[in-house]
Amino acid sequence: MKVYLAPLEGLADPPLRKILCRCGGYDWCYSEFIRVTDEGLSDKTLLHDCPELLNGGRTDDGTLCRVQLLGDNPKTMADGAALAASLGAKGVDINFGCPSRFVHHSGSMLLKEPELMKSIVLAVRDALPDKVLLSVKIRSGFSDKSELPKIMEAVSQQGVSEVAVHCRTRSELYKKSALDWSVLKPLHDLYPNVDIIANGDIISEKSARECMEISGCKSLMTGRGAFMVPNLGHVIKEGAKPYTRAQTLGVLRGCMELFIDMGIEREKVITDRAKQFLSYARLSSDGLSEFFRAFCHCHGVDECLNMIDKAIEDFSREEESVDAR
Repeated sequence: MKVYLAPLEGLADPPLRKILCRCGGYDWCYSEFIRVTDEGLSDKTLLHDCPELLNGGRTDDGTLCRVQLLGDNPKTMADGAALAASLGAKGVDINFGCPSRFVHHSGSMLLKEPELMKSIVLAVRDALPDKVLLSVKIRSGFSDKSELPKIMEAVSQQGVSEVAVHCRTRSELYKKSALDWSVLKPLHDLYPNVDIIANGDIISEKSARECMEISGCKSLMTGRGAFMVPNLGHVIKEGAKPYTRAQTLGVLRGCMELFIDMGIEREKVITDRAKQFLSYARLSSDGLSEFFRAFCHCHGVDECLNMIDKAIEDFSREEESVDAR
């Protein structure tokens, strides 16, 4: 079994990857998508968006980090992949899954153009050394899940090791009722040389087990679940006990300290990122929901840290009391 930290645009940036991978137990993480235009990429851009390349393609704790590219030009995508490999990337991922309305002729918009997707995949694979893993991230269709077989045929080219499938179409975005892990089940026999990675609402050990049973997948990708349960990879793979509220707030404190150490001077940037983290973490606990409402009224970094410290102390006392019963 493998568990991957999803490439969350605007959320899992380098500092957050550093924190989440430190406690998460993930087999791979990904950079946020790196846009590849007709002008191509520079090494400066790659190293800025994926500083793990300066550390042998790994986060500080040793988690492998894959460079994710997004674009519609086969040549410049191939050139970007080759540049990433020359800088030390151990893996490259092609994003055909992002549904953002700010991504125009790229991401999930290309699900309507299987031939173009195939051209991009083949060009990137040809540009990469054999030792560099190539993967693709897609959705289960653009407007209908019946499109998935044609999409899979386009991206599952020789030399593609993994295909991660978000089990909603682009039109369905993140609609909870639209999630359908079962669409992945037939793919294992059709594409035996490709590891199918299930993605979508994997937020706990229970949902992971349900997904594996329904999808037939042994590889899972989690995104927002990593903020709800910071050690989710360990929970899914090893049956570890999910972090308590106090431990989760400890991770949040670590995030704020990291931003401070990075020399970020605008306090609003640090506090906004902390509130963003907590907005997802609270979904796993009523106690954190109440804390989040109060935390949203914090303004300065010191005020936020003091509130976190007091909450950690209070939650720890409560948790110790429960354990003692």
